[in-house]
Amino acid sequence: MELFYFEQLLSHAVARQPDFRIQRLLVDADYPVAICYLETLIDKAQLQQTVLLPLMDIRFDGEMESGDKVQFIRGKLAGAPPIEAPAAAADALVSAILEGNCIVFLRDNNGFALDIGEAKHRGIQEPKSEKTVRGPGEAFTEDVMTNVSLIRNRIKTPQLAFEAFEIGTLTKTKVLMAYIEGKASPERIAAYRERLSRIQTEAVLEGANVEEWIEEKQLTPFPRVLNTERPDVLSAHLIEGKIAILADGSPDCLIVPVTFFQFFISAEDYYQPPLFATLLRWLRLLAFVLAVYTPGMYIALTNYRQEMIPSALLVNLAAQREGVPFPAFVEAIIMLVMFELLREAGIRMPSVTGQAISIVGAVVLGQAAVEAGLVSAAMVIVVGITAIANFVTPSFTFGMAQRVLQFAFMVLAVGLALFGMFCGTLLMAIHLVSLKTTGEPYLTPLAPAKPSDFKDSLFRVPWYDMKNPKR
Repeated sequence: MELFYFEQLLSHAVARQPDFRIQRLLVDADYPVAICYLETLIDKAQLQQTVLLPLMDIRFDGEMESGDKVQFIRGKLAGAPPIEAPAAAADALVSAILEGNCIVFLRDNNGFALDIGEAKHRGIQEPKSEKTVRGPGEAFTEDVMTNVSLIRNRIKTPQLAFEAFEIGTLTKTKVLMAYIEGKASPERIAAYRERLSRIQTEAVLEGANVEEWIEEKQLTPFPRVLNTERPDVLSAHLIEGKIAILADGSPDCLIVPVTFFQFFISAEDYYQPPLFATLLRWLRLLAFVLAVYTPGMYIALTNYRQEMIPSALLVNLAAQREGVPFPAFVEAIIMLVMFELLREAGIRMPSVTGQAISIVGAVVLGQAAVEAGLVSAAMVIVVGITAIANFVTPSFTFGMAQRVLQFAFMVLAVGLALFGMFCGTLLMAIHLVSLKTTGEPYLTPLAPAKPSDFKDSLFRVPWYDMKNPKR
């Protein structure tokens, strides 16, 4: 049987692929056909039903011309699109093969491409990082089209639009930008379309790779992109007028733009009574203050402002610190670094043992450090309050920003005491006011003040008082 030009071209391009297969057969006893595919990407049952069996059943009319035979075969293959590439288009053929297509080559450099790819991905499961007591139990998966279906199940309108991008010269990752026409600002859509179009990179393996490209180029510890694995949360943001970025291979979808107060809002808030949801939001704001200021405040008071501490408490602190060789700042650094090490160890360890190691390790090390006289008992309490407060925020990335800020305020406290913490607070406020995400102030609706938006930021009013909830 002759070896077709396209088949030869493709064979050289993917010769080093162990799963590359070529099947040759004769249609109607004398018409040669070659079928090329990667067996790890195609559905073998589909290959049998939609390609091999139809080809083996073909019988030509004896008077058929070559062009008529090509069209006859195409009809048997359910109208498969022809390959319209010139002889030098090996890259297009290789891309089609790598996307799960089966290429059927005919004589005279004719051919067809059939999409019989088999998607291998994780099924729909419960959210891992955004659990709620009440609410939907579905989470996004690594397959971007499955994620699209989860969004469409909730937003059944033709105004829901998805724009596709192929990013990464090596990975060729499919990235989708989702929005609702008439809800999202056209200027905002154009801005993020332009940012996605000019991404120049070799690989996009996760949504975080895209996140760094679409953020404004400002040095800040505060995140300006919200990531979620919950379809209900993303759908609510789309209805609000936000834009979502979905990357193939990532179960986390990105939401832009976002503001400071949206990192304190949880999906749980919309499945609980308004009063409870409002109290929980204030509790999260209090946890942010505790996480950022508690270690620095303890250092400033014990080192420089002992007169501000009640006498009975001051006596107890002095007794506890007797024999401790390190100043309060070094104590705090030791304990916080050890806690960060335990946190990382708990994440990296298998899930069965990770939680036990982090909890038992913290208790054992804290007790041992106090008994050995390395740190005071009060410092263990301070670090414990800080650590617990860090876990309260619903967003993991915002929790990382809190940890950076707490170390910064500790340095200010040891150098300039309460005055340093006041200056740090003022600088942080100025920085937050100066931040913008696609033209929207980061502290909206507090600065600039928009009292009408308080109903779903600092508060959560009942549904009948909200036209469009702002998550």
